[in-house]
Amino acid sequence: MTCCPRLRRLVTAETPPTEPTKIRFDRPLLRTDLNVGGVQFTVVNVHLRSPLATAIPGQKLSPFGWKSVSSWAEGYALSAIKRMEQTLELRLLLDEIFKLEPRPFVLVEGDFNAEDSETPLRMAGGAPEDTGNSELTARAMVILDRAVDKDRRFSILHHGRPQMVDHILASYAAYGRLHAIEIHNEALGDEAVGNAKGVEAAGSYHAAVVATFAM
Repeated sequence: MTCCPRLRRLVTAETPPTEPTKIRFDRPLLRTDLNVGGVQFTVVNVHLRSPLATAIPGQKLSPFGWKSVSSWAEGYALSAIKRMEQTLELRLLLDEIFKLEPRPFVLVEGDFNAEDSETPLRMAGGAPEDTGNSELTARAMVILDRAVDKDRRFSILHHGRPQMVDHILASYAAYGRLHAIEIHNEALGDEAVGNAKGVEAAGSYHAAVVATFAM
């Protein structure tokens, strides 16, 4: 199920458009259905919109420079809307899967551009504490990286600050088969410093998050 693009009239554009602008997603969800050892399971890859402000026509001085605070704020709001709508699309897809199979083997993984206490993870997770309905517990998704020790639980470094923005979420059926989860951040570079200096990471500025399951 796909959410329809939202319409918004840009108020800070250099030449304000006469018609509302469609707010489109930057990246689609990628779904793969597999059969491993007789077990049917679904993997959904996500890359949600980053917190960087969306460009507003005529309001950028440089890739990271803005002409006014108001135009930056509108761009920042657009990015937040995109991230929320992408997450809603994910949650709608998950509920469609749960309607067809009460205990599906489902994994959602990728760059959420959010830590586990932020809105995207709460929407994707669907914990009964948030829905207020214990009968929906079976449709919740478990954030697997919470099992990693706090001092090792980060997937990027941004200006020296470790953050966990890459996650693997599992349905309860998949969670029951979890064997181990690791975050390979030993050689992680600082993305903010690297990008400022134009230094390409050897692999990625995001650490690999690896989960293994007993199939």
